[in-house]
Amino acid sequence: MAARMLKLAYELRHHRVGGWALDRWAVTLAWGASVFIGAQWLLRGKPVLPAWHWVVLVLLTLGGLGLLILRVWAARRSYVVFLPEPGLAPPPPAPLVQEDKIPLRATGRFDVQGRERLFVDLTAYWRTYASREHAVLAIQHPSRFLLLGHSRDEDAGMWYAFIPPDAIAEVMPGALRYGRQVNPGLRLVYRRQPPVPEGKRPPKAVNATIYLAFEEGAARERVWADLVADGGVTSAGRG
Repeated sequence: MAARMLKLAYELRHHRVGGWALDRWAVTLAWGASVFIGAQWLLRGKPVLPAWHWVVLVLLTLGGLGLLILRVWAARRSYVVFLPEPGLAPPPPAPLVQEDKIPLRATGRFDVQGRERLFVDLTAYWRTYASREHAVLAIQHPSRFLLLGHSRDEDAGMWYAFIPPDAIAEVMPGALRYGRQVNPGLRLVYRRQPPVPEGKRPPKAVNATIYLAFEEGAARERVWADLVADGGVTSAGRG
């Protein structure tokens, strides 16, 4: 149930109408209707109202508040449910070559050309270059939700997350839930360098988490073995 609510929260936040996210429209309309009903009641001299009027007013007010709470709660969880499995033994180290591309679905912060976004469940590939820097190469396709809502045009295209091996603090295996989907997953905690705004000083590196979901356990094992090859990083953190 929680995973479905998180997915709904992301869809409402990610898709827009007229420049506003759908969740912003929903809260604005709910509270706007509440204010309208209350104003009409006051302007008419506070007449006695049927009970169902008060029920509607309370539901609209609580509905708007509930959407705000859902928005904050879901964003803090990156819109996914991750069930860690610390008891799983890591595979033997097996570094990938830079031609290897492991398909997966990725959730986390990505950037391109100085822009930064949080995306959920993007089609992506894992690659490791000769320098041992890791990269998640993801693509955001245009999408729609509830007929009217659409993703931002400028978000369509490739997005990237680059992860130097010495920036990784933790690699945790587990099960990743997003909506109805349940997949073998990895949670990576690392120090991320945000993009540099034009004409400004580089921002400080921040702790970030990226979630990787795989269609099958074998693909997860390959990426995990590649990370084990970096040495020093376990599910308990850098040793």
